[in-house]
Amino acid sequence: MRRAARALLVLALLACAFLAWARLLHPGPLGPIPGGALAGEPAAAPPADWSFANREDYLLVESRAFTLPWSGRVWFLAHHGRLHLLLPGFFGDDLKRRVDADPRLRVEIDGKVYEQVAAPVTDDAEIGALMAPVLRRQFAIEIGGDVRRVPGATRASLFVYRLDDPR
Repeated sequence: MRRAARALLVLALLACAFLAWARLLHPGPLGPIPGGALAGEPAAAPPADWSFANREDYLLVESRAFTLPWSGRVWFLAHHGRLHLLLPGFFGDDLKRRVDADPRLRVEIDGKVYEQVAAPVTDDAEIGALMAPVLRRQFAIEIGGDVRRVPGATRASLFVYRLDDPR
């Protein structure tokens, strides 16, 4: 019995050490585990049109809102030349909390790190214009017509942020 308890304790310590390494020392996220600072080369200037980013499945994002840098992979869409973060409530809460505290972010694409500032998108028309391309990109669902909010319908939490170049 003591041997089993010791083995479980050793496994728990190894798991904690691995998570601490992944979170504090690993550059960027490690799979689903958030990581530390992104390690790409700083970009000289942000591109005028971010459409090239749509070839990626996820966007690597770093926030320095609190004591330690936090980085992770998030859903996104380059729409009308701008990057938009898509944070579903079921797994985007931590980044949403960080962005609300400090909107300055760093994003990595093709080994280059770009400084950006997140601005919440709350206009129904703007969110509606994003939904058709989001559904096509993330879920392979094609819709036609106008996308509009249905009064009284149960609403899933989706937080959308447009990324702008810092001033």
